[in-house]
Amino acid sequence: MNLKEIKELSFIKEENGFIKIGAGTTFTEICNSSLLQENAVALVQACSKIGSTQIRNLGTVGGNVVTGSACADSVSAFTAFDSVAVLKSSKGSREVLIADFFTPIEIEDACASCKQSIVGIEKDEILVEVYFKKSEDNEFSAFRKLGKRRALAKSIMTVGMVVKLGEDEVVKSCSLALGAVGQHPYRVESAEKVIVGNKLDNATIEKCLEEVSDIVVQNIGARASCPFKKESVKGIVREVIESIRIQSLQ
Repeated sequence: MNLKEIKELSFIKEENGFIKIGAGTTFTEICNSSLLQENAVALVQACSKIGSTQIRNLGTVGGNVVTGSACADSVSAFTAFDSVAVLKSSKGSREVLIADFFTPIEIEDACASCKQSIVGIEKDEILVEVYFKKSEDNEFSAFRKLGKRRALAKSIMTVGMVVKLGEDEVVKSCSLALGAVGQHPYRVESAEKVIVGNKLDNATIEKCLEEVSDIVVQNIGARASCPFKKESVKGIVREVIESIRIQSLQ
């Protein structure tokens, strides 16, 4: 079923302190939105890295979310923003955190070669919108993607981060999300705790990088890609933090 022509699913708006994005909104529309450029830099950066110009012109944020891909670029950014997905069916509507939207499902023995969706959406539901809080003063975000090419590249790893700083440059809150290093994007709460209550100085950053690397090992330690990813994640997270530091000085 093609939902592309349902114009009511395509919107970007601010409402009661929240930024709301329709599931039918294209990646290009997200990248060009001044509202999102001001309030969700990480999401804009993530959507600008998806596929090619043609794909961004046609592809929608709803499709990127509900496919359930571990390396969906927008999802790690949405996870960092504590975004909420709004689902509707003939029975009504419900809301679920993007972070809780992806639930691993074990493949049954009778279908050992089958791939089952890990997306928490029912057969009779559609994703209507995704929303998150509008950014506050001294709140900054950034996203980085590791891929083999500049375009049309499947993500090897993605990192989304949102940080709020106090007047003394001490981190008041932090949200750090990883993609493509597990079955689904997820928050790295142990690394967030390393940052909160401290300044983004070299010592804090190094502790954060080591913690993120340890979490990668815990999640994909058995995979052949682990030795590469546990080291490369440090460089990607460092770039994200540096981008946030630069934004805070402007």
